[in-house]
Formats: sequence, C-alpha cells, structure tokens
Amino acid sequence: MQLVRKTIMQSFLLVAIAMTAGLAVNALRPDGLPLAGATPSTVTLPGDSTDIALKDAVILSMSRRAVFLDARTDFEFADGHIQGALSVPVDDFERIFPGIEKELAGKDAVIAYCDGERCPLSGELAAKLAARGVKNVYVLKNGWTLWNNEGLPVEKGR
Repeated sequence: MQLVRKTIMQSFLLVAIAMTAGLAVNALRPDGLPLAGATPSTVTLPGDSTDIALKDAVILSMSRRAVFLDARTDFEFADGHIQGALSVPVDDFERIFPGIEKELAGKDAVIAYCDGERCPLSGELAAKLAARGVKNVYVLKNGWTLWNNEGLPVEKGR
C-alpha cells in the first residue's frame, strides 16, 4: 500500500513539473498559444460605410457568419453566383423578402452584391433591407466579378 501511494505521488509530481515547464516555455515564446479566451476576429466590419472589402466578405462566407444576396436578375443569378447566395433581384424585393427574412437574422453581415464598378443594384437592395430593419447590411462592390476572378466558390443554376 505504501508503495502504491509513493508511485501515485511521484506521478502527480512529474505531471506538475511537466505542466509548469510547458507553461513556462509557452509564456517565453513570442508565438505562444493563448491560455484563455479567443483571439479577436480578423474581419473588419466598416462602421462608417456600407462597403465591405473582399477579404472580409470571404472570411465571413467561409465561417458562415454572413448571408450573400445577389441583386442581379434571375437569369444572371442562374448563369453563376457566389456559392450559397440567395437571389433577390431589386424589382422582386417586396415579394421575396418575407421568405428570406428569417435567414438574415443573427448573421454578422448581410452582403448584397451585383456586378460592375458602377452597378447600383446592390446599393438599392442594401437600402431596402435597411429600411426593413435589417442590421449589418454591407455592399460588396463589383462583387460577382471580384469573387469569380479570385476563383472563390461559385454555383450555377437556381
């Protein structure tokens, strides 16, 4: 019995020494692992603008923290769109909005896009969403071209 107790005590002592050494090495390393809490998001959501950068839109897409809304026509959407995007042509907004409203809630961002540097559709869609009380609405200018040119995930069809 005495031998078992001694072995258990030695085991605990070895574990404590190993943990102390590991914590000390981690604290001394410039790239040490955080011991508690998560690091802040690398996404920068603009506070003074509705425009969002492509890199931030990509991160939000990959982490499923955003909903993408394609403001182009149904034909253009079917020809190709950002993977997972919903088709919401501006002219059909009033008809479509009630069916998608629940999908927009709780997301970090709702990102409207169309195609072309001067395409007004995404801005119009963003304004309609904001007027309906949707929060965190952003516009990815020239969205389809930027996304497609970077070889990011796309889909075809409805």
